[in-house]
Amino acid sequence: MRIVELEPPAVRTALSGQEDSEHAMPLDEFVAEALALIEAQPDAEEIQVERVKFLRYGEARGDYDQVVATLDGAAPHER
Repeated sequence: MRIVELEPPAVRTALSGQEDSEHAMPLDEFVAEALALIEAQPDAEEIQVERVKFLRYGEARGDYDQVVATLDGAAPHER
């Protein structure tokens, strides 16, 4: 057995509560990109669509505070 980590960004689905969010990635785009990456990288241990890299590497880039501020400004939540 093999495990592959799939790292999604916010995806427009009812499951995530993001179905109407313009900031979330459309589900069909996420699935298409993820499947293309899986096919292109059959031995990968993790799959990252391009859109998730902003989130994933904020700390390494040194702009984690900006990532959090961006997410907080785009999040569909109440204060």
